[in-house]
Amino acid sequence: MVVKRGLFSKKGQAENAASLVLIIGILTIAYLVLMPVADKREMMGESPLPSQTNLPPVGQGYGNSLNFGNLLSESPGLMDPILETVTQTNLASVDLFSVESQKFENIATNIHLENSLVSEDDAEFTFVLDDLNNLEDVRLLFFVLDYNGELEVKLNGVKVLSGEITSDVLPITLPRSLLGRVNRISFEVEGPNVFQFMTVNYYELKDVMLIKNYLVENNAEFRQFVLTGEELKNMNHASLVYRLNCMSLKYQGRIMIKLNGRIVQNALAVCDAGVTEIDFSLGELIEGRNILEFGVDKGHYVLENLAIESDYSAQEYPRYYFSVQVETMKGIFDGDDITLQSNFENDGKRKSGTFYVNGYPIYFDTYTSEFTADLNGLIYEGQNVISVIPETKFKMLNLNVFME
Repeated sequence: MVVKRGLFSKKGQAENAASLVLIIGILTIAYLVLMPVADKREMMGESPLPSQTNLPPVGQGYGNSLNFGNLLSESPGLMDPILETVTQTNLASVDLFSVESQKFENIATNIHLENSLVSEDDAEFTFVLDDLNNLEDVRLLFFVLDYNGELEVKLNGVKVLSGEITSDVLPITLPRSLLGRVNRISFEVEGPNVFQFMTVNYYELKDVMLIKNYLVENNAEFRQFVLTGEELKNMNHASLVYRLNCMSLKYQGRIMIKLNGRIVQNALAVCDAGVTEIDFSLGELIEGRNILEFGVDKGHYVLENLAIESDYSAQEYPRYYFSVQVETMKGIFDGDDITLQSNFENDGKRKSGTFYVNGYPIYFDTYTSEFTADLNGLIYEGQNVISVIPETKFKMLNLNVFME
């Protein structure tokens, strides 16, 4: 009996089955290769990888050796290479003066006085002094055109001038003790003696006037500035700067400046000296309101461009501390990597500086928004510290140290 076989023999069926298994294997491998890493680790029973913005907390490990963990996560913010700040507090100008102001009062244009056997002339005038408190002195001035004999001048009934008077002895200063608000001044010629009874004594006076000298003063002014406790704490140096403008060269006065009641300058005024700077002792400054007192004994001076200049120390360059436990160190010894990752503001500007990891420098200079560095061999068990010393000004959004 003849038996007919099908289209495929047993041998052919075996070959086809092997081909199918091979195809399935290739597809499985391709699927595993193309599968996302997170799904692949989940299928194999491993913990998922952390994302950049969701790093695990300190001490949390992965695998048998705690081979993944976030050791440090900070947001440093603005980084500035300048550690010292200079500020200027402008103050209003100070106008100091202690000068004489003259006022002229005409008493008479012409006076003719005679004294003889048959006649006797005199002349009396009244004048007023408005500001006795600031009155320095009053002087009497006139010109003698012609004379014979002696002239007598009285102030409020008291003789202040007598004898043969010529223009050379004038002006005379009237006694301050005799002056009041309303005053009388009189002129008369003394008569001839008995042996000259036929003689006529006379004085011809012209432009009789009073010169009133008043003291005009603004010899003290005050300015103030305020310091907070934090400013006082961080202050390295403070000074007063100004430019002296001499309004009159008639007097050379002394400029006195006090800070909170203590003298910081007492010196002769020097005109056209440029900018003057007076250093303050920091112990003389107080928290809150500080008072500056300016004074002058004579002259007229303006202190312009007045300002307080202060130098402040900024805070130290930032330091960030983190601890590494024994279990973490075991992971490091087993070959886990430690990475420093820093993210910057994406502004296209240069970011450069140095990370000091336990004193070891790691330099960075980039225009991108991210910088990473390998910290293997730089981390110790226990406390670790990272310092950031910027060379340019930039904003650091975050600073992370993690294991993987």
